[in-house]
Amino acid sequence: MALARGEVNPLSVLGMRRLGFIPEHFKSITVKSYKTNPVDFKMLNQWINYNLNSRYAIKETLVLDANNKMTEALEIGMEDPKEILMLSLGCPYLNKN
Repeated sequence: MALARGEVNPLSVLGMRRLGFIPEHFKSITVKSYKTNPVDFKMLNQWINYNLNSRYAIKETLVLDANNKMTEALEIGMEDPKEILMLSLGCPYLNKN
C-alpha cells in the first residue's frame, strides 16, 4: 500500500522500487516539451512514492515535436497500468493547467 494509506511499501524500504530503466512489460507515458514546461523531478518522485504502490522508472528521452525537431521529454513507466492513469490524472506536477 502507499504511504498515503498509512502503510510502508517493502520495495521502497529495500530501495528496489525505482528502476533505472523501463522494462518492456511496464506501461509508460511521455511528458513532452520537458524544457518549455519543466517538471520538478524531485517533487514528481516524491508524489509517486507517497501516492502509488508499484515499481516505476523515470528517464529522459528525445521525441519529435510538431515541427519535426528533436526535443527532450520525460518518459515515466509504471508496472501497474492503473497507476499510470492515477499519475496522469492526479499528479499536480504534471498537470499545471
